Amino acid sequence: MAIVLEKMSNYTYENPDHGSQIISCPRYMKDVYTLGIDLQYYIGDMYLHLAELNQGEEKAKYQKMAVSELEIKQRMQEINEAHLNEMLSYFYNSGGQIVEASLGSEQAKEIQPFFNRIMATFIKRLERATLLVVADGITPEQLNNMIDDDITEMCGNMCKLFKVDEIVRGFEVLTEIRENFRK
Repeated sequence: MAIVLEKMSNYTYENPDHGSQIISCPRYMKDVYTLGIDLQYYIGDMYLHLAELNQGEEKAKYQKMAVSELEIKQRMQEINEAHLNEMLSYFYNSGGQIVEASLGSEQAKEIQPFFNRIMATFIKRLERATLLVVADGITPEQLNNMIDDDITEMCGNMCKLFKVDEIVRGFEVLTEIRENFRK
């Protein structure tokens, strides 16, 4: 179990002046997609570590769940690349005009504490879910459903936090991708 929890700290970093902080507040749609991709790696790693702790059918289920996370990540990368190509086309078609951030730096500074809180809550819920697997023996399917629900809730909270259409649309797309893989 310690191995699982050790890996969970990969997505935070230590700031000597302010302690542990979550990644920066997304200012572009590509930042939202990058966040989604990072979370897929995180969840996939968590499933692989749980697979290491199990045997037989349970191990196979966790491995399959990890592969599913990689498929979701791949779809997010495809959408991110398509979006970046659109931005590049816009850049060239507008004569090299700089593409401004959807969310200004002052707005990002104001939102950052709330963003951090939402992300910290999400990560804590993932950690608790992992502990439930080990302590209470919830099934891989139950864990997967809990994580899907947590991601949907986190993205919904992010949509409420951000008042910038492009950023909101990015979080909606992350939710849609995940829902499409649930079917």
